[in-house]
Amino acid sequence: CIFWPPGTPEAYRAARIYIVLSIGGAAFALMSIIYLNVARIYSEPESLTLFMYFLGFMGFGVKSAVFPLHIWLPKASVAPTPVTALLHAVAVVKAGVFAVIRLTYYGYTATLIRGTVVQTVLILIAAFTIVFGAARAVKEVNWKKRLAYSTVDNLSYILFGALLLSPQGAAAAFMHMAFHAQIKILSFFAAGTVLHHTGRSSVYELDGLGRKMPLTMICFTVSALGLVGIPPFSGFISKWYLLLASADKGSWQAYVGAGAILASALMTAIFMLTSVRRIWFPDREADLQSLEKVHEAGQLMTVPMLILALSILILGLFPGPVITAAQKIGEEAFLTAVGGGF
Repeated sequence: CIFWPPGTPEAYRAARIYIVLSIGGAAFALMSIIYLNVARIYSEPESLTLFMYFLGFMGFGVKSAVFPLHIWLPKASVAPTPVTALLHAVAVVKAGVFAVIRLTYYGYTATLIRGTVVQTVLILIAAFTIVFGAARAVKEVNWKKRLAYSTVDNLSYILFGALLLSPQGAAAAFMHMAFHAQIKILSFFAAGTVLHHTGRSSVYELDGLGRKMPLTMICFTVSALGLVGIPPFSGFISKWYLLLASADKGSWQAYVGAGAILASALMTAIFMLTSVRRIWFPDREADLQSLEKVHEAGQLMTVPMLILALSILILGLFPGPVITAAQKIGEEAFLTAVGGGF
């Protein structure tokens, strides 16, 4: 962020916010891990142990963009598109949710956390983040920031599944971690391609681009449908299994989370499909003459996007191997979480 765009106030501001939150979150996470090692040796009060777990969760919650620690993520979209694609799909944010899962299942364990006030509070935080991220995405007009708020929303899908503390919830969380990665990296690639070739960054400037950049816009449409969770794209699979895990859990907290997912899916349809509509069916008053010099991106940009779009469709049609692997990992993580503890 500091070096791109070079020396802009927005880039410096985004970097400062991330540095402060990242260092603070790392400090809380480190305190939680140190306490965890101490608590394995000495008998510590359960209430203190739960508080330290909460502290660790929120520390890693900076990376996983939990409300209100999410503010750095949309601002970081000023970075170059390849960086933001990896940031939102694989590198930083997924490391955050993975750390939370490790802390929950292999550190403090389900035996300690399940049925406590802390579990309820964290599920409600995740559910609120899901709705909040989607609502902010509906309101946002900058294309990359809109996708960034969608990441805020989807990261808490994963956290919610993990916090159900069940084999089904853990498996669904791992599924969404994988499927969201491929969908989000494709959507950022498409947005970056448009920004590179046209300089357009607002959703109100997308009118008619489907006629000039058909391959790029087909790929973005696939990512949009996958992000909404429409069959037969892979995003539907993980959302469906998250809802099944909520129904299997059967608690009011699980139903609150399921309601948040459904509300988020509706809002995602609003902010993603309205962009798709503008791309293929521009408004009558749209200035299409300004697109005369716009052309499709080269193969170095379009081929990776087409591969990702095809993978989203293939894994949506044939998700069996991913589901089997996720269920096996989820069951093993749950057994470890139940069998471990202090």
